[in-house]
Amino acid sequence: MLSGQKMTAREYSVLDMPNYGPIEAARYFHLPLSTMEYWVGGGRHALVKLASSQPSLLSFNNLVEFFVLEGLRKVHHVNMANIRSAVGYMLNNTRSIHPLAEYEIRTEGKCVWFFREGRLINASKGGQLAFDSIVTPYLKRVSRGPKGIAEAIIPFTKKEYRNAQTESTKVVEIDPGRCFGMPVLLGSRITTSFLAGRYRGGDSVPAIARSYGRPMADIKEAIEWEIGKEIKAA
Repeated sequence: MLSGQKMTAREYSVLDMPNYGPIEAARYFHLPLSTMEYWVGGGRHALVKLASSQPSLLSFNNLVEFFVLEGLRKVHHVNMANIRSAVGYMLNNTRSIHPLAEYEIRTEGKCVWFFREGRLINASKGGQLAFDSIVTPYLKRVSRGPKGIAEAIIPFTKKEYRNAQTESTKVVEIDPGRCFGMPVLLGSRITTSFLAGRYRGGDSVPAIARSYGRPMADIKEAIEWEIGKEIKAA
């Protein structure tokens, strides 16, 4: 939601639908539950406002917020004071309640920046304008539309991949407009839970890969990401 533009009913229903449990989000992004609880705590000062608090359920926008926050904190080493300052500035100076999901986020020099009306603004420094800053492989994993609103997340299938300065393999995608927002094999409607179900049911990784015409390495990685442990390829 940029430049005061309101979301359509469809955009709201898809992006803000309570659709994911905290344990799912923790697995998707290799996050400790305690960290997620810290980010949603603090009442009106919370960094993330959950789509549903009773029971605790996350929307796609919440997933993007968790993904971006973890990248700022662990990959780019932006301190929490700067992150809180940035989120506070965006909440107070835009009409967004999910600014990390609804604006294109960049980082450089331990500060958080966002695009607004074509201008790059330093949210950590109270709105200073700046020239273009670095977009890293981590932040590129959030696909955004022309308005800057997040449309899909391509999570890192292994925790060690997220700190790399070069692009790692893209295997899984979370798109709120595809398969009810469930994680799928990139570029398909094949959910990772379905792949894991076939594997648990006795199908081998090579057999699953052949049936979909996909590289065996991608199928193996998608299943491992879904079930949270390494498996044998054959």
